[in-house]
Amino acid sequence: MEKSKEEIMTRSDDTRDKILLHAKRLFSEKGYYATQISDIIESAKIGRGTVYQYFSNKEHLFISLLERFLIEWERYINELSIKEDLETISPYQYLKKRLYEAFRFFFEDRDRANIILRAGLGLPDHFEQKIQHFENKLINMIIADLKIAVNFSNISKEADLNFMANLIAGGVFRLAHYYLTITMDDNMLIEDLETISDKASRIIAQGIFNKK
Repeated sequence: MEKSKEEIMTRSDDTRDKILLHAKRLFSEKGYYATQISDIIESAKIGRGTVYQYFSNKEHLFISLLERFLIEWERYINELSIKEDLETISPYQYLKKRLYEAFRFFFEDRDRANIILRAGLGLPDHFEQKIQHFENKLINMIIADLKIAVNFSNISKEADLNFMANLIAGGVFRLAHYYLTITMDDNMLIEDLETISDKASRIIAQGIFNKK
């Protein structure tokens, strides 16, 4: 029985996803330079020709992963919503929740976290540009939140929001890198993110919020 175009496309997508899944694990464990196409072929148990049906080389495969991560990050950022009443929630609690959400994105997929948070180390500039997209999305989200804080008189109208956002975003990525890639172990719990978010929020709050 002849397969439909939909079945063929689904199978093709499944194969591509399988290659990316194995590549993600290997790039996470071994790094970009130490991972070879042959490693991915062996891990995925596919033929060499199959890989090249979807990806021209290792660089193409790695960039495809980064682009997928960016789509996941954009979707995640866009879906974030604050359900609390902003008239009653404290600016500190608001900040803590937002930081927690950012940390959770990296916590939920350690391989993805390893690649995003370490990818810029010694890699070509065009890889670094992909990583910059992640930072820009986070910075834009932070600026939007800081504007809300200004409207609620929690931050001075004269404050440099772009400076603040870059400072906070830098802290988020550095803390995520330290706690979720360098020192993270398999016993780390989601509750540990609460502690990290709490400590970070208290320090940041002291520097940006108006004293009342």
